[in-house]
Amino acid sequence: MPSLWDTITSSLKSFSTMPQRAALEKPRALPTSGYTTVDADTLVEEEELPDYQADRFYPVQLGELFQDRYQFVAKLGFGSSSTTWLARDLRDHQYVALKVYAHTSLRHRELPVYDRINSRMAEMSYKGRGINNIRKLLDSFEVTGPHGKHAVLVFEPAQMSLRDMRFVFRREGFEEEFVKGAIIELLKALDFLHSHGEIVHTDVHSGNMLLGLYDNNLLRRLEDKEMASPVTRKIYPDRTIYLSRLTLPKEGPMLLSDFGEARIGPGPHAGDIMPLEYRAPETLLYVGWSYPVDIWSVGLTAWDMLGSKRLFTARDEDGDLYDAAHLAQLIAALGPPPPEFLARNPERRADFWNDRNEWLGLAPIPHDRTIESLEAKLDDNSGFLRFLRKTLTWEPEKRATAKELLEDPWLTGREG
Repeated sequence: MPSLWDTITSSLKSFSTMPQRAALEKPRALPTSGYTTVDADTLVEEEELPDYQADRFYPVQLGELFQDRYQFVAKLGFGSSSTTWLARDLRDHQYVALKVYAHTSLRHRELPVYDRINSRMAEMSYKGRGINNIRKLLDSFEVTGPHGKHAVLVFEPAQMSLRDMRFVFRREGFEEEFVKGAIIELLKALDFLHSHGEIVHTDVHSGNMLLGLYDNNLLRRLEDKEMASPVTRKIYPDRTIYLSRLTLPKEGPMLLSDFGEARIGPGPHAGDIMPLEYRAPETLLYVGWSYPVDIWSVGLTAWDMLGSKRLFTARDEDGDLYDAAHLAQLIAALGPPPPEFLARNPERRADFWNDRNEWLGLAPIPHDRTIESLEAKLDDNSGFLRFLRKTLTWEPEKRATAKELLEDPWLTGREG
């Protein structure tokens, strides 16, 4: 079986045949003073992650060059297995986003998924809807840090996620028309992935929906900010933890990102996927899953973006994550599951239901948590709840497809 680095090398072949570009830009000398520092006892950014280990992450320094080409100019964010940075591509004279993985990340699904996307586009000469709503992978390579090798993926840049936009600017939720627009673009991306790429994303939510850019040069302002007012940071002898940069968003396309847990092929697939509160019934009951898990997530993403009280918390009365509490909330919202659905995994069914498919009561059913009682923002005639019911069903095969949802009256404004 080829190693991770063999896979990366293979993925780079297409880039090695690209025509020569203009001469490299000269790197800018970023400030080495004039910044404020964070106290040693204060945890910031990735340090706040529950399983954080400093030596897993590559110690990026602002101003550093990768591949003698990409110069780091700002930090954009972080996750449990990577940090993301804005860099200036000195060869192609544009800004890009670099995702630098922890050296302990041994499995990288994004590269083969992007290979699949690109090959399907080439096979079909595909120019249809959706592809411009999928974040583009531009390059990939690996670097060696003090503690191991790190995969680096180079993406087209974006501004911020819709989740961050809501948290920073719209705590009460987005306006309905904005949500409709974002969901339409999300469904276009999923229609391409499901119908043409045979790819299940598995991690659809507003945190992976990025606001793209119509003008790459807008990112110059982040680099200029670093020159004029260096970002706050926390300095250790062997590394620096920078605070991420945020900026006021400008209009741009919605880009579906992060294919780190995506699966290729219609399946059925197995295994734990999806954020806990977003898990579809088939994943909770250990039933094989496929494209409909993404459709379930579309419904919950729309719900959360509108700002309603979270539909499913997956937590019990003490705030602890508990599958029984999650299933009880599903029953409150959707009604009891069909017996034929429970029969798909009798062993798992027996954990929560008796032989007559009666709920064992391991968690109380919260009858005050119906969809209608929790959604108080929209007019009854908006059509949103009818749309939602097409995405949230016990049986995955009864969920609408992305293509079908794009014709839903709530999104089109036309009567069904």
